[in-house]
Amino acid sequence: MRRIERTLLLLTATFIGGGMAFGQTPDATAAADATALNIPMTTNYFLLATAVIQVIVILSLSGIIRTIGAPGGAWARRAGGAGVLLFALMAPGETHAATPMVLPLMSSTSLFWWLVAVNLLLFIVVLVQLNFVRGMASALNGPRERTEARKEEHGFAQNVLERLTRSVDVAHEEDVLMHHDYDGIRELDNVLPPWWLWLFYGTIIWGVVYVINVHVIHVWPDQRTAYEQEMAQAKADVAAYMANFANLVDENTAKELTDESSIAQGKAIFTSLCTACHGPNAAGFEGSVGPNLTDGYWLHGGGIRNVFHTITYGVPEKGMISWKDQLKPSEIQLVASFILSQKGQVEGGKAPQGELWEPAPASTDSTAAPAPSAVTDSSAVAQM
Repeated sequence: MRRIERTLLLLTATFIGGGMAFGQTPDATAAADATALNIPMTTNYFLLATAVIQVIVILSLSGIIRTIGAPGGAWARRAGGAGVLLFALMAPGETHAATPMVLPLMSSTSLFWWLVAVNLLLFIVVLVQLNFVRGMASALNGPRERTEARKEEHGFAQNVLERLTRSVDVAHEEDVLMHHDYDGIRELDNVLPPWWLWLFYGTIIWGVVYVINVHVIHVWPDQRTAYEQEMAQAKADVAAYMANFANLVDENTAKELTDESSIAQGKAIFTSLCTACHGPNAAGFEGSVGPNLTDGYWLHGGGIRNVFHTITYGVPEKGMISWKDQLKPSEIQLVASFILSQKGQVEGGKAPQGELWEPAPASTDSTAAPAPSAVTDSSAVAQM
């Protein structure tokens, strides 16, 4: 045991002292900082505090070992020496500059990795001490006999379960019975289940990996950055979904769009496809094939749904083709919205045709039958 503790603590001191002895010159340190990871000094101070806490734990365990009866003074002396070296490692640069010896400073990044190595070594020392204390406690409480005959009593599954839980059945509770009682109550020296312990150790390891990757070397984004990235991606996904959803509109679900962007898009489509028959401002002209679309008179009904229906299916007998194969439903809705926005906006144009169309008043009775559609039979409409 002394040989193990001497070796581990010697390695710890070697790491700390070696990091100082082989430090870089100020110029080399500056060059290294320019190319290395940007690790703040607060991280190094945190690692230093962790190392100091581990040294305190080592000193405490040494006291426990010494109380039980084992020679634990060596742990205290070596851990104390390691603590002194840790403080010397973090000493200010002005202190090193004032000394006559050449003690070049380390870069923040190099110091970070040295402190990580020191913490790992100290953690190993703590584990060795805990294992030693556990062995001594088992020796004081008596050996735990587990014969091959007992293993053969159970099947494979039961043996695996026992290995995972390390539970003691009632017949063998004497093996873990501690040698003290209180008012006739005896205590069993049960141990934590190994699966729970390894899960706990796994969370510690994951915590260290998370802190280093997120808050030190910034390989993974922190929670705020991850949230902002996910929100941006969600907005992009919603926009893509709504773009596809817009094409699902039909004459029964079409709504009149009044925002400037939609009107501008509808006007662009109308100008490129419809001006030949309805004029550049949708008011038509004398001799034009199409009627005036801005005077409120309609041959096949007004309103967004009727206009959407007319554009979609056309009026072939009057020369208007169906646009359902050339335009998407969302584009037809844009054109229809632009046409309706031009009502009363243009003076002159072709003479009115058809009937003056007014939207049916909204019914206040929820049980009333819906108003009849304003679409008229094309065969009953006067010819253009």
